Amino acid sequence: MKKLTLTAILLISCLIACKKDGVQNTSKLDLSTFNAKFSVPTQSFNGVAGTVFSITGSKGIQLDFPANAFLDASGNAVTGNIKLTLKEVLSKRDILLSGKMTAANGQVLVSGGEFQILAFQNGQQLKLNPAADVKAKVPTTLSTEPMDLFEFKGTTVSDSTWMFNQKARITTTPTYYQFSLPGFGWLNCDYFYSSPSPKTTITASPVYAGVSPSIKEQRAYLLFDNINSVIGLPFEASVNKHQSYLNSIPLGLTGKLVIISVGIDDTIYFGYSSFTVTNGLHINVAVAAADQATIDAFLSTVN
Repeated sequence: MKKLTLTAILLISCLIACKKDGVQNTSKLDLSTFNAKFSVPTQSFNGVAGTVFSITGSKGIQLDFPANAFLDASGNAVTGNIKLTLKEVLSKRDILLSGKMTAANGQVLVSGGEFQILAFQNGQQLKLNPAADVKAKVPTTLSTEPMDLFEFKGTTVSDSTWMFNQKARITTTPTYYQFSLPGFGWLNCDYFYSSPSPKTTITASPVYAGVSPSIKEQRAYLLFDNINSVIGLPFEASVNKHQSYLNSIPLGLTGKLVIISVGIDDTIYFGYSSFTVTNGLHINVAVAAADQATIDAFLSTVN
């Protein structure tokens, strides 16, 4: 099954909603095409391996490369022209659209900013020379709290798996989080959310009006109000509900629970409900066929 992102859903819903002369536009694209075209933007940069150069993303993430920072797949030093790609995730909206949720081993993370950096030569992905000290700077857009560094290790069954890098050290300035790049891929300035409140398990279910549609994919997300965290709720077959990691959500947190589904005919269903975490909280979310205005209005509240 192809992975569905919220950007894909947004644009499919646009096709559903858009009309011309009273006739609905029923043209569809496959989910892979939507994901590739409308995810968090991929920015491209050119560099010359073997020389000193810097790149700066449109949202302010900066990477300073020393000479001889790149190796090929065999571990040989790379020279000549190279291409770098950068994705910047510096808001809760970005986190939701990127699919890189803020959770690690069942624990909630609070993010100070995420990004993906990759390097290529002649279409072949390059590795970072471990002897090279690449300086990374992430704007303190989301937070100025002290952060640790996490690296993304994806699986086929999880929205995200962030692994704490015990060797990395992040220096916080009034404007940037600064650290040495440990390698290419997804990086996240985070810390584990800590609360003295007891923790509980949250479950959620969609409630469809009328006859329930045939659904081929469904996702649920928790967006918290006062912390920079967005986590996914996997569907747990044993309870027939979306469910958080057991006893992982502190009591008293507030936010929105979002459910997004795709019917077998590619109709998009969307709904959300505000919540305050109480012990054993279960949330029934009214879900209906979506139009672009509905999802646009929701995204405008996510910052």
